[in-house]
Amino acid sequence: MATQVYKTLSKIVGALLLILGVAALIGGNFAHGYVSEQLADQAITMPTNESLDAQVQAGRLTDDDASALRPYSGQEMTTGPQAEAFANHYIHAHMAAAAKAANVPDDQANYSAIGSLVTKYTNDLKAELKALPENAGATDAQIAAKAAAEIANPDTSYENAKQAATLQALRMDTFLDGNTLRGMLLNAYGWWLVGTIAQIAGWVLLVGGVALFALGFVLKDKSTQAGVGSAAAGA
Repeated sequence: MATQVYKTLSKIVGALLLILGVAALIGGNFAHGYVSEQLADQAITMPTNESLDAQVQAGRLTDDDASALRPYSGQEMTTGPQAEAFANHYIHAHMAAAAKAANVPDDQANYSAIGSLVTKYTNDLKAELKALPENAGATDAQIAAKAAAEIANPDTSYENAKQAATLQALRMDTFLDGNTLRGMLLNAYGWWLVGTIAQIAGWVLLVGGVALFALGFVLKDKSTQAGVGSAAAGA
């Protein structure tokens, strides 16, 4: 009787695992397909080996960055691993190179810290302007307006204004846009990874389900085995 219960439970659990495994595979395949469609719509082509070599030579990429990108050379971006490599080893590397070119320290090469540097140079410019005799009676609002005008003036003679303008452009045009695109690509990679995990889990569940379901048919009832043994002994 106990063996019959085990056989029934084995079949039931095995069937449930098979259903869950199929569902996991469907979910994983859907995640991969959806991410691929979304990435394909962006029409991003991975850099070629020639382009990578040139950018390494120019100092915009490191050898490690180029090595991470080479397996996808010239391919259309349609997978999570491609998106992750492009986000972390192309976009991020170019952001770091742009910050280095602007003499931004490595520990301040981020959107927030660069904003603090812009504020610093802007405040220094305000102090410089306020110290001028012609601005002796100017209010803080007037000084702020003059500082903003100098920062916006490409021909300004004030070094603080030049630094503030350069860093503000770096912050908005490079780091803001770069971080936005990186976030989108890494989000795609995250969902691709979820899909991959679902696929692996699906295959594991299918194998376990088949094994349990089959076990429900091959288990032999102990009472039957005992009866066969007694009959053989009596003969």
